Amino acid sequence: MNKVIHTPEGVRDIYGDEFDERTELKRRLSEAIESFGYKGVETPSIEFFDVFSKEIGTTPSKNLYRFFDREGNTLSLRPDFTPGVCRMASSHFSADEGPLRLMYSGNVFVNYLSYKGRLNESNEIGAELLFDDSIDADCEVIAACCEALSMTGLSDFTIALGHSDILRGLIEYGGLNEECDTVKNYITNHNTYGLLEFLEEKGTDSSIIGLFSLILNDDGNLSPDSRLFELSKSYPLISGGLKRLSEIYELLKLYGVSAHVSPDPGLISKFGYYTGIIFTGFAFGTGEPVAAGGRYDDLLKSFSSKGPAVGFALFTDEVYTALKAKKISLARGRVEKVISYSEEEKALAIKEAMELRRAGTIVTLKRKGEA
Repeated sequence: MNKVIHTPEGVRDIYGDEFDERTELKRRLSEAIESFGYKGVETPSIEFFDVFSKEIGTTPSKNLYRFFDREGNTLSLRPDFTPGVCRMASSHFSADEGPLRLMYSGNVFVNYLSYKGRLNESNEIGAELLFDDSIDADCEVIAACCEALSMTGLSDFTIALGHSDILRGLIEYGGLNEECDTVKNYITNHNTYGLLEFLEEKGTDSSIIGLFSLILNDDGNLSPDSRLFELSKSYPLISGGLKRLSEIYELLKLYGVSAHVSPDPGLISKFGYYTGIIFTGFAFGTGEPVAAGGRYDDLLKSFSSKGPAVGFALFTDEVYTALKAKKISLARGRVEKVISYSEEEKALAIKEAMELRRAGTIVTLKRKGEA
């Protein structure tokens, strides 16, 4: 048997200074979330396959790492924390206990077969606020997300803020349910002209086409007298989503994070379980989002429970890339000391090292003459 010294495709080793920097990054992110009153939980890396089924609206099954246990049950490595947290909450908590604030940290696994260079194992830190359907809850998770990113040293990130009811309403009122995937593909690929041409060929109502045009041309004007609000008045699902966005944006000013938030009525998410606000964080230096989240009021029903919920995930690999691009230091801030000793000095050196360690100093003992 040949000795294996390389990792499989899509995963990598982390060591040295990078390990130390990533450890410090996770500490900063976690402490920022904890400051909002969130308590840590840990869910298994392995779940039953049904936790991430197509019906739930999470990662496509073709991108899951699947295998079987000894009883023949299909299992999966988690590709996403939220369904697992909801499964856990349904087992151990109740809506009667009031709002529940949970925080998680760990690795997720997605088999990106067609994405060369993209890691299949990545780290996430996030939070879920369960059993609260208020605008206050929406704003809290967005503010916590912004605060966590700010605590890393990033200052030029942007949170694009949308609402799932807007696109859902456009598709429903436009009679486009059978063309839903086509419409989403046009939007994902930023092909506005192609979409408008497609809608005209389908004979879609001109007011719906007008709304698509406004929304996809970056009309983030959420004032009640805007053209966007005026056109949406005949469509309650769309106007309701826009109104919620407007109210959230105003409330975020109290948190002092609105400068980082950009209303984006045309925003869509890759996850199908979102039912309300959706948001995605971007930062200079990385082509992938640094954060994402939203409201998923129906997800707990999939696990024999019920109740509203909203949350977000921070993608620490992308945050780390953004920090390195901006040359932002991730120094741990702890004092490090090396104590060299001879054989005769060993006892005193060990005693001094242990005292310093208990006081918070990092101490490396080194025998004199060692390289």
